[in-house]
Amino acid sequence: MKLKTIFLFLFFNSLLFYSQEKLSLTQCYTLALENHPLQGKSEILQNQTQWELQSLEAQKYPRLDAEVQATYQSDVMVLPISLPNISIEAPDKDQYKATLTASQLIYNGGSIQTQKSLKEAQLATQKTEVEVQLHPLKNQINVLYFNILLLQQKMEILTNSISQLQSKEAEIQKLIATGSTYESALEPVQVKILELTQQLVEINAQKTQLYDQLGLVIGQKITPNTHLEIPQTLGETQPRLELAWFELQKNNVDLQTELLKKQTFPKVTAFGTAGYGKPGLNMLSNSFDDYYIVGLKAQWNVFDFHANKKQREALLLQKELIDNQRQVFEWNVNQTAENYKLEVVKYQTLLQTDVEIIQYRKKIVETADKQLKHDLITTSDYTAEVNKLLEAEINQKTHEILMALAQANYNTTLYE
Repeated sequence: MKLKTIFLFLFFNSLLFYSQEKLSLTQCYTLALENHPLQGKSEILQNQTQWELQSLEAQKYPRLDAEVQATYQSDVMVLPISLPNISIEAPDKDQYKATLTASQLIYNGGSIQTQKSLKEAQLATQKTEVEVQLHPLKNQINVLYFNILLLQQKMEILTNSISQLQSKEAEIQKLIATGSTYESALEPVQVKILELTQQLVEINAQKTQLYDQLGLVIGQKITPNTHLEIPQTLGETQPRLELAWFELQKNNVDLQTELLKKQTFPKVTAFGTAGYGKPGLNMLSNSFDDYYIVGLKAQWNVFDFHANKKQREALLLQKELIDNQRQVFEWNVNQTAENYKLEVVKYQTLLQTDVEIIQYRKKIVETADKQLKHDLITTSDYTAEVNKLLEAEINQKTHEILMALAQANYNTTLYE
């Protein structure tokens, strides 16, 4: 009675399993990428860059600086001459100054705009890097998803096998009732049902654990009642984001090179200063006075011992390093993809043989069933043949799932 209760629970749980909502491999990819905490980094980077761009834009606006200063000095300038009947008062040693200076950048070779372009390019690179860091999630999902599918297929086969053995058990019980066979003939079938039921319970527990792990990865609570669809061969999508990421890094280097070039251009600024102090512009006056100064200022680094040029040469080498990293990445990806491709071919070959093996096993079981009815073999012999058929069917489903896994890994290796 306890055995039947366990079996009925698993059987109806299996029926419920197929009646609930479905979840595809592609949906798992999407959910995992959307719900991963790392996605929050992109928004932070976006906000940070916006503030930095506003800071750069502010450099184009006029600048206003205020300064207040009071000093006492040990000596002051005096005229080294004396004139008859003329007294020249020496400046006081305490001096005071308050100024307000406005300055406006007129020309800097477009350096600010280049800096803004660099910030935006760096943001695109950082966002792409976040997506690159999330890509391994797909491989993790593949492992969990297809392991669940494998257990799902095994449960279906075991359930069918138990049902067939229970039918055979009922037949043997009728033969025992009519005295056509001994009660001991029933035991091998009952033992086999118990063994398969144990396997069913173990697999169901494993499946529940894998569902919990998959739910954590995709950021959504799922239960064993959620049906996972067996994916068809995935078509080619866009190339791996790493390839775009390498190009973005090279673009950053180009903008850094352009910025270094513009740093060699002259910088022209207009300025005006209004002040009040003692002395004013007349250094020989000991009274407070107001004053102003207006003008243009140009700064130009005429010679820096080729420091700027050497920095640009270093950036050229940086681009070569990025190209080298891309070559290494493509080499690794192609090697891995080729291995998965060979796995697909291997399982395709095995599946062709599986079909033939199952056909032969079914014929052997049919023959064993007839022999059992005529007491030519024992129930132990019969259950042994049933077990071999069960193994063959499980092998076929295992090869189907592993082939689908290899195909999925091939796609996630080469494409997004």
